[in-house]
Amino acid sequence: MTRDNTSPADQELLRLLHDRDLAVSAAQLERWRRAGLLPRHARKALGRGRGTTSVLDPRAVEIADVLARCSGQGRDLRATVLAWYMRAGTPGAHSQKPVPEPPFEPVRDALVWALRRGPVQRLIEQARRASDDTDTDALYADAEKFLARSPGSFGHPARMREALLDNAQDIQPPTRRGQRSLVHLVALLGLPQGEVSGETFAEAMTAGGLLPGVDGATLAAAFEQAERDGILEKILRMAQQRDVVAEARTVSPERLNHARETTRVLAFCGSLYLMHGLLLPDTPGQQAIRARIDELGLGEVTLAAARCFDKVEAANVLSFCLDPSFDHLAEQLSEVMTEHMAGVFRVAGELDSAEDLMTQWLAVVQSAAKQ
Repeated sequence: MTRDNTSPADQELLRLLHDRDLAVSAAQLERWRRAGLLPRHARKALGRGRGTTSVLDPRAVEIADVLARCSGQGRDLRATVLAWYMRAGTPGAHSQKPVPEPPFEPVRDALVWALRRGPVQRLIEQARRASDDTDTDALYADAEKFLARSPGSFGHPARMREALLDNAQDIQPPTRRGQRSLVHLVALLGLPQGEVSGETFAEAMTAGGLLPGVDGATLAAAFEQAERDGILEKILRMAQQRDVVAEARTVSPERLNHARETTRVLAFCGSLYLMHGLLLPDTPGQQAIRARIDELGLGEVTLAAARCFDKVEAANVLSFCLDPSFDHLAEQLSEVMTEHMAGVFRVAGELDSAEDLMTQWLAVVQSAAKQ
């Protein structure tokens, strides 16, 4: 498990991690130290001229624990840092101690890296470089390839639930209309004005999920009027000016932490939203939260947050939540979640605990599977 030149403190650290069923090498520990993620051990004098020895920093145990759990074979260290950041402050897997916060500079670097490598950002940059019809055709071809590879929507949980309860019939996948609208919007962010009408732009903004809670017909009418008034070009230019990569490079720790808390609210609500479709026994708390999600038009956003919470794709949700214009929607969702949290996993006189709910859930799933 250890090498001959492994320090006593590292030997102790590796033993503690091994006791937690975490396979970590001394080389990994040193790699994390060189990246500024794992603190170096202090030195302690042995006295009487016997030199010094390394002393294990208690913080290093929990930090190495979360790094090991977020790592994977062949996984980029920046992806590991981003996953660690999303887990920080929550109870650790081995104990109830909160997962420590990672240093901020590596987190910001990881966020920038994740956004730059994402297919949506690459499409936006490609659109901004487009200069003629040939470039435009190539852009739309690449956008369609991205769309074909990307996961489709889960569909509304109520329809999923009906399909599973109705003799386990096949669930028909929802249309990709919203995703196709989003592809058009991505192209719009870089192409010259005049390529897309006000109606199409409004459809892309709403169906693509970028303006949850906004009525599509009202927005379409406003953009069509702007087109007639000759001011649509100015509106489109404003939409083009947001650069999420540049924002990530300069984001403050406070603002990014705020975006993370918003993402956590979205992910929790999205998980409840999805589990309802997977036959989780319903409760008044869940009903209230789902109703608010639907009212605010946040269904797709919450599902996306739940799906990629501690993955590289979480960078896209974080960048979305960095926009201050989204704060009021997130606050409304957080308020209803806090208000009804006590009733999420309990029904008075029926389900007295989360354990009771899980037991009933397993029974419902097994019953549906036998149909």
